[in-house]
Amino acid sequence: CSIVTGASIGIGLCLAEALARRGSDIVLVSRDPEKLAQAAEKIRALGRKVATVATDVAADDAPAKIVRAALDLTGRIDVLVNNAGFMTFADPLNVDDATWDAIYNVNVRAPMRITRAVLPEMAKTKRGSIINLGSSWSSRGSAFNQDGGGVDYCSSKAALHALGRSTAQDVAPMGIRVNTIAPGAVDTPMHADHRALLFEFAQYIPLCRIQLSEYLAVPAALLPS
Repeated sequence: CSIVTGASIGIGLCLAEALARRGSDIVLVSRDPEKLAQAAEKIRALGRKVATVATDVAADDAPAKIVRAALDLTGRIDVLVNNAGFMTFADPLNVDDATWDAIYNVNVRAPMRITRAVLPEMAKTKRGSIINLGSSWSSRGSAFNQDGGGVDYCSSKAALHALGRSTAQDVAPMGIRVNTIAPGAVDTPMHADHRALLFEFAQYIPLCRIQLSEYLAVPAALLPS
């Protein structure tokens, strides 16, 4: 069974479909019940069992709900994809505490708490794969935003990368692997309000094109294999 957060649209749904095609049953997690239902139909069309959890991943009870859904669906947890996240373009002079706390709660604290919740179940079978969706901006800032900004988003993704590396060392003896995928700019609904700027940035990319969610399906399917 694979758990995918932020799975109703964009990268999350694409990765859920990729895992389903490889034979995994799926737990889809998202805040939007209507879009979750639509995503679930796509997984069922691939011949796999599916469960949905409509919750904010930052909610205190989210990890327990997610684990319970997976165990009710298949009785085990094999893969966790920590994909849910959001982006803001705050700068260090003007970022407020509420914005900083909100992005860290979703982009760092939630993956840590959900990872902590699934590890005992993976340890029972001495195998498991955890995949975090990081960002290349974790090491070079908000590259396409030429005017700067993004200190909150970029630093939260750097923290997620560090979380993945340190967790990988700790859980390897249990037979559990942790990897972080670090895409650059991807054309997803998260960029809806600045999509034109996103495509202006293509000129700075050697291939002169913006990534699509489908490009991430291959590593997402390979890493748990």
